[in-house]
Amino acid sequence: MENKVWDPLASGREADTEIVSAAQKREIKNILKSYVGMYDSFSELIQNAMDAVDRRKKNEIDQDYKRKIWLTINLKENSFLIVDNGTGFNEKEFQSFLAPNISFKNNGESRGNKGVGATYIGYGFNKLNFGTKNGTYEFIGELKNGRNWVEDYKGVVTRPIVTQSDFKDDDFNAVDRGSIFKLFFGGENTRPKDLAWYMATTPEQWLYLLLTKTPLGTIRFLDSEDENIFFNLKVIDKNGTENILESQLAEYIFPHVKIKASVNLKEVLDYQKKLLEANKDPTSLPQRYFHSNGIYEFFSTNELCQLLKQKDIELIEQYNVEAYGYFTYSTSVWDELNDNKAKLRKGYRVLRGGLHLANNKMIQGEVIVIPLTSNIGYQNQTHVVIHFKDADPDLGRKGFQPELKEIAEKISVQIVNKFKNWKKLLKNDSGTKPDIDKEIELHEWVRAQENHEQTNPLRLTNQNFFLPVNEISIVSEPQSEQDVIVLFNQLIAGGVIRGIKLYATSQIKQYDGIFKFTIKEPVDNHIFDIEKNPLGIDDSSSLKEVSSPPKILEYKYNLDALIGDFESEYKNEKEIHLTIVWEVGNEWKKNYDIISYLDLDNLHQRRYHGITHLLTSGTSSFYLIALKELIEYLNNTQGVQDQQKKKYSNDIF
Repeated sequence: MENKVWDPLASGREADTEIVSAAQKREIKNILKSYVGMYDSFSELIQNAMDAVDRRKKNEIDQDYKRKIWLTINLKENSFLIVDNGTGFNEKEFQSFLAPNISFKNNGESRGNKGVGATYIGYGFNKLNFGTKNGTYEFIGELKNGRNWVEDYKGVVTRPIVTQSDFKDDDFNAVDRGSIFKLFFGGENTRPKDLAWYMATTPEQWLYLLLTKTPLGTIRFLDSEDENIFFNLKVIDKNGTENILESQLAEYIFPHVKIKASVNLKEVLDYQKKLLEANKDPTSLPQRYFHSNGIYEFFSTNELCQLLKQKDIELIEQYNVEAYGYFTYSTSVWDELNDNKAKLRKGYRVLRGGLHLANNKMIQGEVIVIPLTSNIGYQNQTHVVIHFKDADPDLGRKGFQPELKEIAEKISVQIVNKFKNWKKLLKNDSGTKPDIDKEIELHEWVRAQENHEQTNPLRLTNQNFFLPVNEISIVSEPQSEQDVIVLFNQLIAGGVIRGIKLYATSQIKQYDGIFKFTIKEPVDNHIFDIEKNPLGIDDSSSLKEVSSPPKILEYKYNLDALIGDFESEYKNEKEIHLTIVWEVGNEWKKNYDIISYLDLDNLHQRRYHGITHLLTSGTSSFYLIALKELIEYLNNTQGVQDQQKKKYSNDIF
């Protein structure tokens, strides 16, 4: 094969290399200045790989062709490698693509097309291994000291040339066509200098980083029918240990995908429309929409035009702008997502509130503040993505033109304004709970039980109770209130119900006992698992140790009896926090609603382990543990779902 070595700058222009050398160095220097982000190097290589597999898919005759990318983060040797099974380069393309302003991409059909990204990769760092094969041409080469040459103004560093390399990679060897790039970090003026800066050592951590900060996290247009691109992600740690995630979907991590109990606002609006069509009250929404962690919506170009004024519509239509918004009840949700789900370094927020700009399916630039003039706290609670089509940002990855940034800011403000009108669907961030009416006798009883807990605690240290028989000692279904009390206490002692601690039975006539809600370490014992812990709490909650103030407890064989006590005013529903019953009965239907936590659609609303229902009226609410339904649920969790929905759902459709 001829031309084993070449100068990519000379190949890019038919001119005397000595004459243009100084000018090219200045040009490259300006290009490098436009790349200031910590993810720019990953972004350029990933963008090129994704464009390559897209081009091959469009022209591929083989119907079985699947687009695939292989990525390797090597912390031991401080490098990033990427392989694709795309089109590959022909010889002429390969010898010139590193030169400034050389691009073989089609505007509108690719993520990038300005021809400066490859220049940044070649001359922004000091070592690059790269190769290609397309069926007729194959070459693996190496470029060294690119950045050192650009920064050298004394003429000491020789202008780098591409030399043939014996570099090998198993993934690249296995593809029939495609390209490979391996970029080494380190050295002056390079960013990043060390991959350790990200403090990410597992493929799971890097997955979040790359899907939210680089083009790997594809943002589809709403009418797109593109097939998915899949990738493998390997991470080699400082000790050389390899871990891999295989066949991952190259798709942006929209917050609602990872944050449970997130409500699609379009679904709510559609439900309201059905209510109106049925001449029903449009505010009578099902309980499943309430007490949510967040609300979200995707906005089409036409829908955005309806949000903004006429003067802004032209730009929206010109760039086929689409948008996504997510509004959470508290910024602590971002903390939970980044710290505990993604397990990123403390305080590092890759998914958070703010305005994110995207063009041609990929996020670009850093997060922008949503310019609210009131309720400015919402700018940190709202995650907005504005997606343009063919709105080329400035050179490199500096950012978008001012008019595009301005229209994106206007859209983001309108999205926040829409979301804030639906705050009623979200959890209450105050954390406050209804106060107990402080009847003097009741108050004194509660205080006395608190003191008794401190002076005479009861501790059980034997680890062998309820083993090995795993049976409840009561042998038949409850027939009285006393049986209900016995069964309930056994379920607590056996660890079936873990969110409640008991103080005492009653010493006054109105109520049966005092208890407190509790979450104790290890908190994993309180997290829901459909097989092992079906009475647990949704793991999207930020679980911490909790010990509530003392609260009032009632026992009844049938809830109907307690409803009768309320109607006779013998007992006050506002003073009760928890009721234990065997049967729920039917009297509640007259004046109350019940939310079933045994319905898995409402799982996210359970706040304490073991609670089965919430009974609500227009003025008060209290928790319920219905033991008969609890036992049925434990015996066949999936089997009772239809029954729970039919019995307690207030849906009218």
